[in-house]
Amino acid sequence: AVDTMVLDKTGTLTTGVMTLVNVDLSPGGTAEELELVACLEASSEHPLARAIVAGLREREVHGDVSRVVDFENRPGVGVMGVVNGRLVSVRRASIGSRDDGDGATIVEALVDGRVRAKFAVSDRPRVEAADTIRRLRDIGVTPMIASGDSWSAVRHVARETGIDESDVRAEVLPDDKLRLVHELQRTGRTVAMVGDGVNDAAALVAADLGIAMGTGTDAAMEAGDLTIVSGDLSLVPEALNISRRTLRTIKANLFWAFAYNVAALPLAVAGLMNPMLAGLAMALSSVFVVSNSLRLRR
Repeated sequence: AVDTMVLDKTGTLTTGVMTLVNVDLSPGGTAEELELVACLEASSEHPLARAIVAGLREREVHGDVSRVVDFENRPGVGVMGVVNGRLVSVRRASIGSRDDGDGATIVEALVDGRVRAKFAVSDRPRVEAADTIRRLRDIGVTPMIASGDSWSAVRHVARETGIDESDVRAEVLPDDKLRLVHELQRTGRTVAMVGDGVNDAAALVAADLGIAMGTGTDAAMEAGDLTIVSGDLSLVPEALNISRRTLRTIKANLFWAFAYNVAALPLAVAGLMNPMLAGLAMALSSVFVVSNSLRLRR
């Protein structure tokens, strides 16, 4: 019955394999402070954090998780903790700090409350994403994208995958995703949510159908009703197709089973049907139900 599908961006519509493309040190920012940031980000499992850690390592800046205390993950906002006695946080860059349409996600690192560096991180849409969006439309499902990333990054992915700009939501927090699902449901929509991260968990639970990517976090898979184990996005419309065909088959099997009994029972009661024919008809009805169901294997 799903007619609207809300998809997360990072790790769902995109590969989630992100790359640190640029490091911009603020005036006065030091390599030592970058090392503090690397330590903090090494404590996070978010794809952005992994990209920053890998990118800094390539730049000979290494982080040690053991130096981090009071680590705190704030879903949809960022992470913070104390490293070597200094308060370090990494968060989404302020709105409007970058909107050049190149699809990069900008995050900023703060040390003791002051912005010391900005990181540009980019990933690319999954190869199957555009075809998946087309197939969803073909079966009558409206695709939407909801992401905590910047408008620039989210619009870029929307253009690449064919999602209408009117169906794009960016710079949203987990509560905003949850609110979006509820708003769509109040308008009479039957909503599926597809996500892979902790940020998506609440929306996955609230949606009529929560679909988690098996390549994502355990929290998402626990919250979802259905997990795409391989993480292949093209299996999302396939799952809907299979479910719809299965339901049609169940209804057809029930119809013919009841029709057989409605027609045959009065004849048997009236003595107008040979018991051997009745037994044969019952056997044939079972063969029909099984054969009709096996068509789903195609």
